[in-house]
Amino acid sequence: MQIRTAVKNDAEGILAHCRRVMGETDFLMTETEEFKLTVEEEEEWIEQSLQSGDLILVVEKGNEVIGMLNFKRSKRKKVRHLGYFGISIQEKYCNQGLGKKMMKQFLKWAEEEPGLEKVCLEVFSHNVRAIHLYKVLGFIEEGRKIKHIKRTDGTYADELMMYKFVKLVGELV
Repeated sequence: MQIRTAVKNDAEGILAHCRRVMGETDFLMTETEEFKLTVEEEEEWIEQSLQSGDLILVVEKGNEVIGMLNFKRSKRKKVRHLGYFGISIQEKYCNQGLGKKMMKQFLKWAEEEPGLEKVCLEVFSHNVRAIHLYKVLGFIEEGRKIKHIKRTDGTYADELMMYKFVKLVGELV
């Protein structure tokens, strides 16, 4: 398995990965039937991400994308020092340390990225496995959106907001 920065030619593989993961898990905001991106739109998104200094990592096994992490830096001046990321791994490759490897590669990149100080994420409160990984890597919960997620079975879940400073910043409040 190889973790690397995505390129335009990964568009089709990323789309296939996203569709597969959406069908396997209840931990993503987008439902499979809502996901209608074309290969061309995905190629454009990859190119725009690379040009704007964002990051897309893919995990490849053979020629198949089996995991990805995408980070989008905030563009407005007052929040340009931070950004948000999401991560997904196909279920059959979970619990093998792949998420941790992707996260470590991402955090190393973030530490070296000029002007970037804080990385953030939002995670469903019932995604215990992901929350555990984030805490192991030093992420801290900074807020909770109560009953923010309405699941397909009609039950609700909170959404947690978590962060990690990747550079030492002035006095923390």
